[in-house]
Amino acid sequence: MRICAAAAGLAAALAVTGCSSDSSTTDKKPAGSPAAGAAAGTTGSTGGDTKGGSLEGGWVSMANPGKAVILTVNGKIAIVIEAATGETCQGTTDGKTIETTCPKGGTRTKGHVDSVDATSLKVTWDGAGTDTFEKSEAGKLPTGMPKR
Repeated sequence: MRICAAAAGLAAALAVTGCSSDSSTTDKKPAGSPAAGAAAGTTGSTGGDTKGGSLEGGWVSMANPGKAVILTVNGKIAIVIEAATGETCQGTTDGKTIETTCPKGGTRTKGHVDSVDATSLKVTWDGAGTDTFEKSEAGKLPTGMPKR
């Protein structure tokens, strides 16, 4: 049942990102530029290795079978779905960090982007370890999803 809920959440998340990718009103930045909306002159970590990648889109981590973690980013908005808990967390990202609020206290509320490229994303979460995500094509389920 949780797999079905995660798949339904993923489908909804993909629909959101799929609809916005071509009609975005934000300026396109060349690879290596700060993420759209990132504050200039901020202090702290410079973030991970971006290799020209962008957080924008749908991402899935299947490291623990049956416990998928789904991350969807649309502009500054970030949504994390934890299949293990059924928790859906919403928040923001500046391209270097992801901060969410979870109604029932999910485990992925503050994450640091370690690396991102065109097909993979690595995020270390405070108190929840590290997730390695695979990019999902808009409108398609990612590879590795459990079959019925």
